[in-house]
Formats: sequence, C-alpha cells, structure tokens
Amino acid sequence: MTVWTTGLTRPRTGPPRAGPRARPRRSCATALFLAAALGAGPAAAQEARTDTLEARVRRLTALVDSLLAELGGREGAVAADTTGGLEALRAAADAAAAGAPAVDTAGGTSRTRNLNALNPEISVTGDVVGGWAAPGEGESGASAIPREFEFSFISALDPYARAKVFLSAERELDIAGLEDAIHMDSGLDETGEEEGEEHGEEEHGGIELEEAYAQFVGLPGNLGLKLGQFRQELGLYNRWHTHALLEVERPLATVAFLGDHGLIQTGASLALPGFQLGPATQTVVVEVARADNPLFEGGTDLSYLGRLQSFVELGAGTFLQLGVNGLTGDNDEADLTSRLFGVDAYFRWAPPARSLYRELTLKGEWYWVDRDVGPVDLDGSGGWAQASYRWDRRWITGLRADYLDGFGDEPTAWALVPSVTYWQSEWVRFRLQYDFIKQSGLDGHHTVMFQTVFAVGPHKHETY
Repeated sequence: MTVWTTGLTRPRTGPPRAGPRARPRRSCATALFLAAALGAGPAAAQEARTDTLEARVRRLTALVDSLLAELGGREGAVAADTTGGLEALRAAADAAAAGAPAVDTAGGTSRTRNLNALNPEISVTGDVVGGWAAPGEGESGASAIPREFEFSFISALDPYARAKVFLSAERELDIAGLEDAIHMDSGLDETGEEEGEEHGEEEHGGIELEEAYAQFVGLPGNLGLKLGQFRQELGLYNRWHTHALLEVERPLATVAFLGDHGLIQTGASLALPGFQLGPATQTVVVEVARADNPLFEGGTDLSYLGRLQSFVELGAGTFLQLGVNGLTGDNDEADLTSRLFGVDAYFRWAPPARSLYRELTLKGEWYWVDRDVGPVDLDGSGGWAQASYRWDRRWITGLRADYLDGFGDEPTAWALVPSVTYWQSEWVRFRLQYDFIKQSGLDGHHTVMFQTVFAVGPHKHETY
C-alpha cells in the first residue's frame, strides 16, 4: 500500500512502522500548525492594508495643502499685476491726451515705430520700347524711348476701404501707320472748326494723374463703391494699365474711339451684388462720371455707363465670360450726345495640375459708336480678337487682329499683331512684337518692337 504525507517525506511502500502512537502524534502537530497559520494570515494582511491607506491619505493631504498655499500666492500676484496694468493704461491714455509720445513700459521703446505699418505700398514700373519702323511710304528708321514710367501708391485705409493712386510719365510711341489708321474725320469742318481733327491724339511727356480713387468694401447689401478718377468698367482692356497689356499698344478701335489711354474719368462706380441665373453668375456695375473723354469732345456734363457681365464655369480650369456695355454722355454742347455700345467675350482654359505651364485664352471685343456733332450724326464700329497660348512657364505666344470702320469717309483699317513674351521673373518681362497695319486701298506698314517691362516694389504686372 502507498501512503502520501503533507510533509517533505518521500512515499513509501510496505507495512507501517512499529509503534501505534507515532502517526497520530505527527498528524495532530501538522493540523495545529495549519490552523494557526490560517487564523493569523487574514489579520496581518488587513493590518498591512490599513497602514498603506493611512500613509497615502497623509501624502495627499500634504500635497493639497501645498497647492492651496501656492494658489493663494499666485492670486495675490495676479491682483497686484492687474492693478499695475490698469495704472499703466491710465498713464498712457493721459500721455496721449496731453500730446506726449506713448512709451512701452514693458520694453522701454516708443510705439511710434508701429506707424510704419500705415505707410502705403510704393512701386515704380518701367516700360522701355525700341523698334524699327518701315512705313508704306517714306523712309524706315529705328528708335527707342522710355515709353512709360508709372508710380503707384496703394494703402489699406481701414478694414473697409483702400486707396490707390497712379501717376504716369508717358511718351508717344511711333508705330508705322497707326496715326493714319485711327484718323477720324469728325465732320467739324461743316460747323466751322478745323477740318481733319484727330481724336484720341494727345500730348504726352509730363507726369499725369492716371488714377486716384478710394474703394469701399463691406458696405450694406454687399455693395462695392469707388470714388475718384479711375479706369471705367468698359470691356476687357480698358481697366488694364499700359504696361500690363498683352501687346505693346491698345487695339485700333479702342484708341480711335476712346483715346490713347482709354476711358478714364472722374466719378463714382457702384458694383451691385452678384446673382445666379441658371449656371452663370451675373454681375452689374453702374458708373456716373464727368464726360471729359475724347469721345464726348471734351464736354463737362455727365456720362453714364452700365455693364452686365456673365461668368460660367464650363469645367475644371475652363470658364467663359460674356459682357455687355452701354455708355452715353453729352458732348461740349448740352444737346449733342455720344453713345457707345459694346460686347465682349473671354474664354480661358488652364489644366488645374498644369496651370503654370499651359494656358489658352481667347478674347474679343466689338464697339458701335454714334456721335452727334451738329448737323450730322457720325457712326463707326470696330473691334479686335486676341488669342494667346502659354506653352511654358516663362513663354507666351499671342496673336491679335484689329478691324476699324471709322467715322465719315475714312478708309477701313485692319492690323495683325503677333508677339512672343518671355517672363524672366515676376518683376521682369521681355516681349518681341510685329505690327502690320493697313488701310483699304493703301500700302501696309511694318513695325518690329522689343519691349522691356520691369517693376520695383510689390505692385508688379497686374491686370487689375
């Protein structure tokens, strides 16, 4: 028989040892030992846990006391600092009221240095053109002039208004055949004035005020307002400054009807909130200005302009813009009126992932003009179409075609203007351009020009 014990004894086989009392005595001792151990274990463990909890409570109590003491000290420091800050603000206010310069008590430096943020952005744009002209009749020759230098001052008056001032010094650019093509027989010879007066031909050389206006945004009803002298919202090209054009000069019809600079007058421009009509967004601009453009014979009465523009997105990176213009105003005599009606279209495609390297634009504009100059009414029309393609980040190739059917018996004229533009950077641009201008029944005129445009300051070659 096999016997197992709870001690560290090995199992044995065979009969039990001699002595009847040996086994009962060992069993009783083992039982007493186990009973004592089981009875004392829970009591000892409970006492140990109680000591641990008491120690933790004492540590947490000490930590809370220290935090409260530190918080009380900080509250006193904050109160003292607040009192000192209020005293400093009162002292600064008293100093400002007395006309004394404010002093930054924390750093010990004058706050007047922050007034530099109120200075306007000042920029200078240079436009230098050299060319070779071969008129249909006469001698050819080369020339080079600083065609224009523009000084711009732009400043944010406050969050709701900004001001822009542009001064320009411009000189006449000799393009073969241009003056003959835009010559307008106004019919004034029948009223006793000099025959063959040329409209749109202006003297240049001094510094002139090109634009000076304040622009207000955030008006009630989401309105926009401009007050001052500005380029009016007529067609696609009129808002652009000369150095920002896609070609060296403006189209024939623009120069013939509106002068060398375009439509620039003094008045007010109100932009109404845009609205959705079908898939297109519509915008409306209404302008009232003093009628002192060559179109109005230097009149002093008011002119009224309205523009409706529709913008529709055809796809990713592709849009179409259509515009309609109406312009009317009195001439130098109150009962004589000039009217202009125009339409324009603008298509642009630029793949979203490659817009810096690929872009195609197609633009066109057409004018109909009617002028009262006394015993007769003079009608004329003309326009232009322009295409440009960006085939590299720096290179753009363009082609513009002009057509002009002027007033009176002047022959119609047309022009082809191809060009290549290279952007060295945002501030420097070069352009090579060829002008071919021809009047019906006459020889054509040829001019090759090289243009350099550079910008000093933040006002670069913007299209406004």
